[in-house]
Amino acid sequence: MFTLVKDNSLELSAQLRSKIVAFNNIHFNAERIPLGFKVIEESHLVAGISGHVIGNWLLISWLWCDERFRGCGFAKQLLNEMELAAVEHGAIFVQLDTLDFQAKPFYEKNGYCVKYQMDNYPLDGTRYFMEKAL
Repeated sequence: MFTLVKDNSLELSAQLRSKIVAFNNIHFNAERIPLGFKVIEESHLVAGISGHVIGNWLLISWLWCDERFRGCGFAKQLLNEMELAAVEHGAIFVQLDTLDFQAKPFYEKNGYCVKYQMDNYPLDGTRYFMEKAL
């Protein structure tokens, strides 16, 4: 007998992600290659970027810089290193998303353009999906 159970846990989300990634891997003819770089001061994280290459695409998941160090060039350095590493793994395009109060102007200065925007996200903001040819 089957039972429908409410489950808002992070564990369920992780299980579902794992199963979908496994299913997708059967159909993709490209390896998922994780990439990441960080800037540290002693043992403290100052800035970092992470994502992965899959086939022709670099997909950037996270780029973060401590507010005290914004404007120092760390984000640009991290983005450049990520793009160069992706090219070495065969990527020719890059995709990311950002919110209206985050880093859209920064990405535009670095050659990214908006391919799609989701208005009213999550209520009255905008989420931008951006791409760039490498």
